[in-house]
Amino acid sequence: MKKEILIAIDGSVYSNQSLEYIASLFYGHDDITFHLTSWVTAGTSVMPSSLAPDNSLIPETSSSTKKEASARRNLKKAADKLIRLGIAETQILSSLELSSYNIAAGIQQYANKHMVDAVLVGRRGLTSLEEMLMGSVSASLFKKCHSTPLWIIDGEVQSKDFLVPVDGSPHSLLAVDHLAHILAGRNDIRISLFHCTALFGKKVECHPQLFYGNWDRKWCDTYLSGADCLFNGPRQLLEEAGIAANKIIILPEAGNLEESRGIIRQAKAQNCGTVVMGRHGAGIAKGLFGGVSDRTIKQVQNLALWIVG
Repeated sequence: MKKEILIAIDGSVYSNQSLEYIASLFYGHDDITFHLTSWVTAGTSVMPSSLAPDNSLIPETSSSTKKEASARRNLKKAADKLIRLGIAETQILSSLELSSYNIAAGIQQYANKHMVDAVLVGRRGLTSLEEMLMGSVSASLFKKCHSTPLWIIDGEVQSKDFLVPVDGSPHSLLAVDHLAHILAGRNDIRISLFHCTALFGKKVECHPQLFYGNWDRKWCDTYLSGADCLFNGPRQLLEEAGIAANKIIILPEAGNLEESRGIIRQAKAQNCGTVVMGRHGAGIAKGLFGGVSDRTIKQVQNLALWIVG
């Protein structure tokens, strides 16, 4: 099945790190199309730029012309880089998009319109204070983009292996389902399933009926109940996608003062380059310190984090 990934391009080192991550993960796999997109802000103008500038009655400013020229150069360099790294030219689509000042909203609209499987952005490594004062595309997307999985790349990711925290919830299994879709048929990547319990966390109980809306009832009753319900469902989804059983590792349950720290620590210990996790839908109360995914994203360094809403 064909997959489509939207990659935000801005010519920065963070954008280049995203391209290197993509190439290392998907080199030699031609079932994925990469949408390289760059956004040019429209300034205070409410009029869209003309597709044929020579026929437009609206004069273009030198500033907007320079922005577009720079964005096109960045797209060309990004496409050339992917090709050098082994991605086939036929897998690459490039587009220049006009946006308001809110580039994150433009990315989200593009993702919804083209029904891509995931949005990938390189993170600039801003602190929480800097994000509040200056804004951050990745931070804005994380807050608002719940309908499309978001892949955030922080720094240089060296390993192709994955860590998937599971907790017996529907959103956790949806994250596994997304991973199974993206890596269907792959047997060159190790996937570790992991459950971390917080110091004062509740004991996990499995309730198959919570999953009936997304999966077949018989399947849920079979694989999402019993003593090993935390791992049976996720493992079965991966195996049904053609991922070999010996590439799926069940890690021992571990406790930590706080789940997000335990997840990051385990990713480093297992030499995993990517963490895949689900999160609650928008509007769900997350407590004083936010949800686990909220806290995890603030601690990620030289890792990729896939967030599935």
